[in-house]
Amino acid sequence: MRTASRGFSLIELLVSIAIIGILAALCYPSYHQYVLRSYRVEATQSLLQLANAQEQYLADYGSYSADLTVLGLNEFTTTQRYRLQVELSDGAQAYTAKARAQQLQLADNDCRLFSLNHLGQRNIDEPQSLMCWQ
Repeated sequence: MRTASRGFSLIELLVSIAIIGILAALCYPSYHQYVLRSYRVEATQSLLQLANAQEQYLADYGSYSADLTVLGLNEFTTTQRYRLQVELSDGAQAYTAKARAQQLQLADNDCRLFSLNHLGQRNIDEPQSLMCWQ
């Protein structure tokens, strides 16, 4: 007399592995985009910190500075995903700060560039939209 075997057959195991593979292939790109979007916060926080430092510098010295080290900041953000730069205009009475994506963050095609000017305007004259700041 034959007893019923317990466990999975090879076909059942292969089908379950195929289903897991399909789910992983569908979920990973969404997860990757979510991670890239989460790093956008780093760019916006760095620009807002830079704007704060610029206003403090303006109060102390009467003009803005293009030197990030004088403002107490680094050229790159904490994770090195964005590079900060400042462009002065109107005799150092106006500035535009930019954060450009670097290295791994270049995969974020929607928001590679963030900008903020001395009036607090975001992404003025830039191809990227304001949705990147949200």
